[in-house]
Amino acid sequence: MGTFPAYSQENGGRIALVIGNGNYEGMGKLANPVNDAEDMGETLSSLGFDVEVVTDAGLEQMEEAVLRFRDKLAASPGSVGVFFYAGHGVQSGGENYLLPVDARINSESLLRTRAVPLQFVLDSLKEARNQVNIVILDACRDNPFSWARSSSRGLAVVGQQPPGSIVVYSTSAGRVAQDGTGRNSVFTEELIQHLRTPGIDISEVLRRTGEAVQSKTRGEQIPAVYSQFFGFLTLAEEGPNEEEYVNSVISNYLPPLFDEAPREVQFSIASAEEMAQSGQRLDGWNTLVEADPSHSDPFLVAAKIRFLLEYGEAQEDYLNFTFYNTGGKDYDTALQSGTLEQKRTDFDLYAVTQRFKAKPENLPSVLALELGKYYYRVYSNYPAGWPLRKEEVLDQAIAWLKIADAKGVLTQADAIISYSDLLADKGKGNEAIAFLRKKMEGQPRDSDDWSRLWEALVDTYVRGEKPAEALKEIDTRIRSTPADAKDTLFELYQKGIWISTQSKRKEDFERYVKYFEAQYPNTWYAGTFRHRFLLETGDTLSAQKLAEKLYQQFPVESIVKDNILQLLLDNYMRNPSLSREGLTFLDSLIKANQGTPKRLFELYMYRAAYRAQVYGGTVSSDTADPNRTKQIARESLADLDRAETLYKGFPSQEEEVLSIIKEVRQHFQEAANTGKWPDR
Repeated sequence: MGTFPAYSQENGGRIALVIGNGNYEGMGKLANPVNDAEDMGETLSSLGFDVEVVTDAGLEQMEEAVLRFRDKLAASPGSVGVFFYAGHGVQSGGENYLLPVDARINSESLLRTRAVPLQFVLDSLKEARNQVNIVILDACRDNPFSWARSSSRGLAVVGQQPPGSIVVYSTSAGRVAQDGTGRNSVFTEELIQHLRTPGIDISEVLRRTGEAVQSKTRGEQIPAVYSQFFGFLTLAEEGPNEEEYVNSVISNYLPPLFDEAPREVQFSIASAEEMAQSGQRLDGWNTLVEADPSHSDPFLVAAKIRFLLEYGEAQEDYLNFTFYNTGGKDYDTALQSGTLEQKRTDFDLYAVTQRFKAKPENLPSVLALELGKYYYRVYSNYPAGWPLRKEEVLDQAIAWLKIADAKGVLTQADAIISYSDLLADKGKGNEAIAFLRKKMEGQPRDSDDWSRLWEALVDTYVRGEKPAEALKEIDTRIRSTPADAKDTLFELYQKGIWISTQSKRKEDFERYVKYFEAQYPNTWYAGTFRHRFLLETGDTLSAQKLAEKLYQQFPVESIVKDNILQLLLDNYMRNPSLSREGLTFLDSLIKANQGTPKRLFELYMYRAAYRAQVYGGTVSSDTADPNRTKQIARESLADLDRAETLYKGFPSQEEEVLSIIKEVRQHFQEAANTGKWPDR
């Protein structure tokens, strides 16, 4: 059996230092090392190690971390130490060096002072005098420096190795390891998996890792192990450690409402969630399918529905979804780097869920909730040709959410508001209002959820053509809101203005708008609100006079930020039948501001864009007439020419403005040539 006994958790502490360097300055950046370090740190932590993880470290940071590691080991003589490094590593004169991210090494001779010698790490472990140390180096990549010789690929054979140590290279000495195409390198991905295997000796962990890496790389990468340890060391214990790992995954990643599921089902669901949160959504989906390939377990079907809605990209039919593995990167980065994995599911959710229609009250509450959320999503984005008519989808959504409410799980604000919307669409506005009031009773009045439910209540009154009741709710809340809660009062009075404008209730409108006149006397708030009310009530002449007055009072400051003119034109655009009145308003401003070059420039720019918006958008039937489109585009080009001529006469010009003019000109010119407005 050798000179060393078998080691387990009871023999001493477990201490690890994990370093991952990828964001190098002035040399090739590496995609995997930081991920490798984070995942290795999590793995070792789950195995009972006290882990320090250091990422993208400079020279001083690396050296200090090694010395801290040494001191921790020295304080626990019976401890097991693990040193893991992922990043650039080079050899020189038979010595190996680990490169900090701030390495500035223009000559091979500088390695000794600007990189961390591997021997420094090994000597530090020798000084610690603890019993067992494992040094793992996923650093056997090409030498990134221009002075590198062809013979300096990978790392050299390990030097003076302390007793009781194991040194592991991700590939043989003098060879180069492969980066992974996913989140981790090939070596680290396999090592993590086998480290978690309970009950096997460290030598078997390394043997299985080496075998898997050799197989995956078709013999191009074969890990190397240099061992001065002759005992047995089991890192993943049988029983308690595995149980602890399962408990940890379930505790950290199991979504709400799955507490009643069997333990093995909970673990599958939590594991899928863990994968999704790390960017491996496709792997998470596959985990759920493998746990229940026939889609018959109600808890796993509920988890699949939740996973589809939370992490899947719905296809147009809402019967299939696409999942992606991004390897911890954002979608665009993974796509550009060629590491994005994607797959369209063949999971017909409608067909699968038909088996649960019988005795729905006997189903787990979470399945009823997820089915209701799914049918609500389909109803809201109803695709043509769906297996059920839209009215039938509405009925299904209401039925499942009603069961969820009866089971006491319809508690989240999003789901509550969805159910009330469905009831209102079904013509059950009074029932929706009663439901919202009931749910509001269980929420603190100062909570975000209560505010959201209150908003839904007011909107439901408006949808049911009960503006008086909606305004009564607003008035009640205004009275209970402290005078110093300016932001809340601003929103409440603005909502009152919106509702009274839509319902053309002049007396109520005046009550609300006077608040803005008193509280914000030198702003455009009250004026733009009055302008909109005049338009909605059909008094376009008064609206134009007010708009002209507001423009003179609050002139445009810059064409690249929000301003009074844009707000007034937005008011015109809100009502398609009044949108052309905005052009009349602009014409009057241009006529009144002749001789004022700056204002004329702004007005010509606005008229060019607004004309195209009116006649080139959905508000106009002229968009279908190519000749009419060409005419409108030419008129806008003429305004653009006038604006550009004025702008070039200014004492100074901004590149941003010139760029805007150029971009807008291309847009109009395309329409003038083709008779069709571009999509952009």
